[in-house]
Amino acid sequence: MSKVIPFSELNRQHKLQLLNHKRQEYQERENYLARLRKLLFQVEAQMRQAEMEQFQLYHAILDNFHLGITFPNLGDRVGLQQLFTQHPALTTLTDFLEEHLTPEQCFEKLEQLRQEPDKD
Repeated sequence: MSKVIPFSELNRQHKLQLLNHKRQEYQERENYLARLRKLLFQVEAQMRQAEMEQFQLYHAILDNFHLGITFPNLGDRVGLQQLFTQHPALTTLTDFLEEHLTPEQCFEKLEQLRQEPDKD
């Protein structure tokens, strides 16, 4: 004759299987998140590199026009954002680089700013 399995044993096996299944779900999700974090880190590093190249471009133009601008620490994102929206030379360069100004207009504005005394 067949052996009767007690309900408590069935319940125990069910819960053990549920725990194993949930652990597997968790591990799969955690592995997925780890891959996403790694990808995000790589993308962020590439973005930072591109930002640094953009700053170098601004510095090269500003140096060529002898416009000394003191930039805040690169970690000061708010300070950089404010500087780029408030400083006339940087707004002029941004307008030029975004094709809102012609090279002649940009040149004239930068020359005018360079000749103005005490402009930072």
